Amino acid sequence: MSWPKRILIGLALGVGLLIVLVLVISSWAPGGPASQAVAMTVGDRTLTVAGHYKEMRQESLPEGLRVIVDKHQITVENSQLTTDGKVQVLEPGQDVVAWVHEDGRLEIKFVRADAASPSPPAE
Repeated sequence: MSWPKRILIGLALGVGLLIVLVLVISSWAPGGPASQAVAMTVGDRTLTVAGHYKEMRQESLPEGLRVIVDKHQITVENSQLTTDGKVQVLEPGQDVVAWVHEDGRLEIKFVRADAASPSPPAE
C-alpha cells in the first residue's frame, strides 16, 4: 500500500472518530427546559422570578405589582408579599426571589438588598 493511500485512510478514520465523539457528547447534554430569570423593581424592592417556567405575565397595581407565573400568583404591594393567597410581611430592604422548579413548585426566598445574588436552590 502506498503512503498517500495510508494517509488518506488515516484521515478518514480520524474524521469518522471525531464525528462519533461529537455525537456521543451531544447525547449527554441536558435535555430539560432552559432556566430563565426576570428582575422587576417594585418601589425600593426587587422581585426576581427565575427558574423553569413556561409563561409569565405581570400587571401593574396602584401600589405594587402582580406577577402570574404558570399557575402561581405573586403580588408585591408596599411591604407585603402575597404568594398563592399566603400573605407575608416584608422587612425594609428585603428583596424577593421566586424560583420555579422543573416540576412546577414555587420556592420563595428573601434576600437583603445589599447581599449578593442568591444561587438557584438545590433540586
